[in-house]
Amino acid sequence: MSMKIFFIFLSVILLCSITRAQTDIQGNDDEKYRWLYEKIFLAADRQELPNETFKSFRVHLKDSYQTFPDPELIRARNLKPVSTIRGTIAYVSIVKKKYFFDVLTATDGSLIVNVRVHFKNPTPQDILDFTEKVQQAEDIWNAGRVVTDFSYRFKFDIVADEGQAHFSVRILDSTRGPYDQFWSRDWIGNTLAHEIGHMMGLGDEYQTLTGKFDCFKPSIMCTAWTGHMMPHHYYFILRRLISPDVQDKSLN
Repeated sequence: MSMKIFFIFLSVILLCSITRAQTDIQGNDDEKYRWLYEKIFLAADRQELPNETFKSFRVHLKDSYQTFPDPELIRARNLKPVSTIRGTIAYVSIVKKKYFFDVLTATDGSLIVNVRVHFKNPTPQDILDFTEKVQQAEDIWNAGRVVTDFSYRFKFDIVADEGQAHFSVRILDSTRGPYDQFWSRDWIGNTLAHEIGHMMGLGDEYQTLTGKFDCFKPSIMCTAWTGHMMPHHYYFILRRLISPDVQDKSLN
């Protein structure tokens, strides 16, 4: 195959990916959800960095699950019976990528958001290193939880059986992902918390194609190495546990 034909082929594939993403991942009038942005971002942050905070908010609207209830409706009485959550998000702004996790119930009745990852090519040292880093990522997610009237926590597991995993990834010395295909040995626990965020349905808040950080930098989905958990991260995950017949303020 000549280089010219090869690049034409790549262009066609990219165009098809963009078209599928535009078709399968619903677009939104971002301003329609400004009421929600104003509820889940602190007023001081919105006033100081209006463009950056709104960017970090609106990327999460590009989700195949188009239900955005008032945060006040994320309550025990509105929980739906669910054991598995699946969907797609817009990754790199245009490509459709899946999220996939289980919702388990502990013996005390609390909910467990569980992500299981399989490694295709681990060394014994990889298992040791990533077990520690995945635990760090789990601790990061649990430490920042928003308060609800039901108990919940996050649990991230490395599993040997690929059939039991939500995602199966290959380990490389250095990579930028994507999160569902490659993990890097030089990633820290904070970075894994970011990548597992994708696995639970969060998008990248920075410009992934250019690397420009035009988002709210304190957010872990904006800056994977130094950011931290924020209320909107939990909202965009927990909303999927709410019954779809609960009143959606955005429709009023």
